[in-house]
Amino acid sequence: MSARQRGFGLLEVLLAVALGAILLAGVSQVFAAVYQGWRWQGAALQMQGDARLALKRMAEDIRMAGMFGCLQLDEDDFASASAAQAFAAPVQIAAGQLSLVVAELPGHSGAADWTLLTDCQSKARVEEGRARGEAGRMAIPISRLVYRLSGTRLLLERGGSRQPLLEDVQALRVRQLEHGRIEIELELHQAAHALTQHHRLSVALRNGALTP
Repeated sequence: MSARQRGFGLLEVLLAVALGAILLAGVSQVFAAVYQGWRWQGAALQMQGDARLALKRMAEDIRMAGMFGCLQLDEDDFASASAAQAFAAPVQIAAGQLSLVVAELPGHSGAADWTLLTDCQSKARVEEGRARGEAGRMAIPISRLVYRLSGTRLLLERGGSRQPLLEDVQALRVRQLEHGRIEIELELHQAAHALTQHHRLSVALRNGALTP
């Protein structure tokens, strides 16, 4: 009498392979969805962080617009009429553009559009370009900064140079509000991840009398 043979038949093997393939396909789809969600979330956080840095930079310059030393400047204090016009309207708003005339931070060694020479008591003079301070008078470099939307890139233009600040920008909107405030709105869109974000910030001018 022969012993009975035990094992899997062909039908059972095929069924197990089919079930395994279905299970593997389901796991793969779940993994792909989780990975896609992780990439989407990472891209969204990156866009948000970049937008906040750009808005912070713009806000700092807006607050400094029109702050030119410790004396009120008269027409006779300017070496040129163009400088007087720029200082009279240090904040200018156009479509997709914000222009600011600001005093540079101490230690700035780059090019300047003008230099304010003053003793903060009775004398003040605005010279073209960068000038050195004299005995008893400090030299404050002043530049025109232009935030401009070029294509889908937000640029900072200063003294003939261009610095990219933010990518994937669909729109830059700047508005003058009441009580000496400027509102900035950035609309971002990243096609690769179908992401759209809106960021808005309201900034108070230190010189509240300015009107673009």
